[in-house]
Amino acid sequence: MVSQREAIDIAVLVIYILLLPISLFVVSRHGFSKSVGFLYLCVFCGIRIASSVMGIVSQNNSSSQTDLVWAGVLGSVGISPLLLASFGLVSQINRNSVPRSNIRVLTAEVLHIPNILALVLAIVGGTRLGSDSASERSSGHKFSQAGIIIFLVVFVIYVGLCLLTTTAIQSVADKDKRTLYAVILALPFIFIRILYSMLAVFLTNQTTFALVNGSAIAQLCMATIEEMVVVVLYLGVGITAPVRKGNDPEKRTFAMQTAAA
Repeated sequence: MVSQREAIDIAVLVIYILLLPISLFVVSRHGFSKSVGFLYLCVFCGIRIASSVMGIVSQNNSSSQTDLVWAGVLGSVGISPLLLASFGLVSQINRNSVPRSNIRVLTAEVLHIPNILALVLAIVGGTRLGSDSASERSSGHKFSQAGIIIFLVVFVIYVGLCLLTTTAIQSVADKDKRTLYAVILALPFIFIRILYSMLAVFLTNQTTFALVNGSAIAQLCMATIEEMVVVVLYLGVGITAPVRKGNDPEKRTFAMQTAAA
């Protein structure tokens, strides 16, 4: 009999196996130098394929605590590549705007640093939570809590960056407006995903949101679906948005100057 969690893992595995080549196509379509955000979607798809495989293996080999722990760890680190993909898209939008907003571009780039730090803390915390030692599990909770707090702070700054970009929408290139709408639509889904992780690491006296052996339905409704929505939104933009050729911002600037003259 297939359990709920195993059924979800199988479905997730199939979906991301299908999404991975699509994400690779999007990267090749736009060119490597202009696809930083989409590259992280490739990484995310790979992580979800690995976490699903580990989850299925752990369900069929319940005696292996290692498989279960790594399934939980890989399942909990999805926030980082989604945020990195979002930073890449917003950075590209502001880099192509006329006039170009160097401050907003720099902000999007700098946000990579605390995001990677939070990812490391989440991985360390997740591995320690599966330890037999009480002190290791205690430190694991602290690492995980520190990681999710950093993710939340980074997300709040990112929301502010998106709002600033939206207020300057008149300077956003027409080709990038579809991307801007996608990152704005993705915000509530990313927030719910972060909220799920916050509940998992701060509500330590419950099992519903536990990283290991938590509720499969809770994870599906507050993490798995939200991640898929964000990935599909971004890939949809990557597939349908016009491919930028040459240095469009400079051409637009020249055209604006010519018109003004």
